[in-house]
Amino acid sequence: MPQFQYEVKKGPGDTAKGVLEAEDQKAAVARLRAMGYFPIKVELQQGGAKKKRKVPKPAGGGKADTAAAPVSRDPIANRFTRISLKDRNVFFRQLANLVDSGMIITRALRTLVEQTENIKLKAVIDDLRDEVQKGSPLADALEKHPKLFPTMYCALVRAGETGGMLDEVIWRIVTFGEQEEELRGKAVSAMVYPIFLTIVGFSAIFILVSFVFPKFISIFEEFNAELPTPTLIVMKVCEFMGNWWWAVLLGIGAVLYFSVRYFRTEIGRRQWDGFVLKVPVVKVVIQKYEMAKFARTLGTLLDNGVPVLTALKITASTMSNVIIRDEVAKIHTGVTEGDSMSESLQQCHYFPPMVVSMFAVGEESGKIGAVAKRIADAYDVEVDRAVKALTALFEPLLVVIMGVIVGFLVIAMLLPMMTLSSAIG
Repeated sequence: MPQFQYEVKKGPGDTAKGVLEAEDQKAAVARLRAMGYFPIKVELQQGGAKKKRKVPKPAGGGKADTAAAPVSRDPIANRFTRISLKDRNVFFRQLANLVDSGMIITRALRTLVEQTENIKLKAVIDDLRDEVQKGSPLADALEKHPKLFPTMYCALVRAGETGGMLDEVIWRIVTFGEQEEELRGKAVSAMVYPIFLTIVGFSAIFILVSFVFPKFISIFEEFNAELPTPTLIVMKVCEFMGNWWWAVLLGIGAVLYFSVRYFRTEIGRRQWDGFVLKVPVVKVVIQKYEMAKFARTLGTLLDNGVPVLTALKITASTMSNVIIRDEVAKIHTGVTEGDSMSESLQQCHYFPPMVVSMFAVGEESGKIGAVAKRIADAYDVEVDRAVKALTALFEPLLVVIMGVIVGFLVIAMLLPMMTLSSAIG
């Protein structure tokens, strides 16, 4: 039976090396994992007669990845390429499948480099492979790309590497990421139609006022007839828009640009997040979405052996709304000072009583992680319902607003026509 040289890690201590017999490399990796080790390198032992050429030792295992295809590092291509949430989830799913099949981590990353089409993601994976091959843990390699891999993912991978269960942890990351993608997708898809309707409606009004109605107004002026007040108002608006429509567009663009820049600052974002939490219907959607995200993130971290204080700190950093993020930070402070999680939750304004009660039950039973995931599943359904309710309310309201504006414009144009026709008759 062939013998395999291995290098393994168990816990945060030093690595261990040795030799074992197995049918093939996959069987050797499976056997080491069954013994509670995390394989770093497993390769077939060569005969003692031939001296092997020295190559850099890959910390992720397998033979050196000297055959890896070159990766494009074109900064222009990377600048215009975007890595979506779906791309990241696909990466982790493929990595989980490869690692679960017994493939060494560096070989798995090399395979993903070769088959990934996204140029920017391909470069990131190649960097991960380089770092792991040089001896860095995968978690440290992920931390060098914070915009793509959140702190939560890095903490989970670190826990998996320490506990020798990296494959299981990656599968949990896959589940978490796909649930997050589904939740975000529901919110985005529900708002696509109202946003489209808003853009089309206001674009139609802009075209009417700027280019169509001014031609009718020139006809009214030729008759020197006394015009009703609504028509005079529309005439003034059309006269201004006919001459300055380009300035209006530039002004709208400038307002949007500087508004986005301002709301991306810490003060601006805090003001915006506080405002949306005061809008009655929108507040419900935001609150339920943040509760689902809080519960799922915390539950996933706790179930993977991350300490409570660390899990709360990481969970706070994942919150989208800074006001609720501050409340999660207060929970972390309360638990640090000796309070239970449920007691700290009671001091928070945006955490519903149901969430507080379920966390209290989880603390009593010692299953906070499982309870948190149940809360997340429940709020996933609530978010879906809240978004549909918001859409159902927003769409008819938008139609009414558009109808009132267009109706006023049409009436303002018809009134002088009726007056002129009666005068001519």
